[in-house]
Amino acid sequence: MRRLIIASPHRYPDLARLWYRVVSQRVAPAFARAGFEVEIVIFRDARPETFLPENYPNARLETARPKARDFVEFYDAALEFDSEFLFFIDADVFLLDGAWAVSYLSDLDDPDKAAVSFLRRATVPGVYALLCKTEAYRRLPKPVLAATYERLEQWPNALNRGPGENAVMALQQLGRSVLDANAEANAPISDFHGTTVIRASREMFAAEIGEEQFLALLSRKRYFLMAAYDNILLGNLYERIFGETFAPGINGESLGGSVTIEALRRILNDLEPGVLRDKIEDYFARSNRSILKLAAAQGVNYEFPPVLPEHWPPQNVAA
Repeated sequence: MRRLIIASPHRYPDLARLWYRVVSQRVAPAFARAGFEVEIVIFRDARPETFLPENYPNARLETARPKARDFVEFYDAALEFDSEFLFFIDADVFLLDGAWAVSYLSDLDDPDKAAVSFLRRATVPGVYALLCKTEAYRRLPKPVLAATYERLEQWPNALNRGPGENAVMALQQLGRSVLDANAEANAPISDFHGTTVIRASREMFAAEIGEEQFLALLSRKRYFLMAAYDNILLGNLYERIFGETFAPGINGESLGGSVTIEALRRILNDLEPGVLRDKIEDYFARSNRSILKLAAAQGVNYEFPPVLPEHWPPQNVAA
C-alpha cells in the first residue's frame, strides 16, 4: 500500500484545530479511498503543551528537535519521513475537496512530474498546498525547501523566495516539473494570509512599542490588515464550531492575541480612500468568499462579524 503523509507546521493550537478538522474530514479520507495509508503530522512550532492531543485525534504531534528547530527546517525534515508522497498544506489553507486533489494523482504517474501545487501565492509554486513525490525532492541540494533572500544589495527591493520556490527551479534544471493547478477556476480551497504572522508579531514586539504604536503600524501595512481581517473571519467560525475563544489575549478576550473587531474597525474607519484602501477592499472580498466556502463545507450558516465601517461595501454580497 502506498503511503501519504499530510504535514503542516503550526504555532497556535486553535488554528491547528480548525485546520485538522478540515484535513481529517475532507482530505485524508479521500486519499484513503484511493488506496493510501494516510498519516497527518502537525509540527508544533511553539508551546507544544498547549496542543491538547484530544483535539487532534490520530494525528502525530511533533515538536522542535535537531534538524527541525523551527517550521522552516521542518519542511526539509519531513522529506525524511517514510512515505512515497508528502502533502504539505499550510496552517491557514483549507482544502475543501480531497477528491479534487486525488484526481491529479494520475499526473504524477509521469516520471517527469515531481509534484502538484494546488495553491500558488507567488510567480513560482511553494509549499502552501503541495503534493509531492518525496524521492524527487530528496535528490535536490539541501536545504531543499528553505526560503531565501536574493539581491540583498538592492534592499528594500530584494527578492524573497518563499519555502519551496527554489526547489521548483532546481527541479526544472533536472528536467522535472511541478504541475500548477492554482489557476483552475472555482478551486475548492479557502486561502487566508498572515494569520500566524500577525499573532507572532504581536507576541514579539507589541509589548515593546506599545498597543497604540502596534495598531498604528498595522494601519500602514496592507499585509497586517489582511491578516487581522482573516483572523477575525476565522475566529468567528472557530468560535461557532468549537464554542471556545480564538486567539485569546492576556485577559482571555477574543482575538486579543491578534487584533480585535473593535480595533480593526477603528483603523478601517480612519483609512482614507486611495490605493491602500482599494487593495484592502479587494482582498477583503476575496476573504469573504473564502470564509463562506469554508463555513459551507462545515455546515455552518455563516454570519459576518461587524468589523467593516458602514461606508465600506457590505460583506455579505461577496459570494
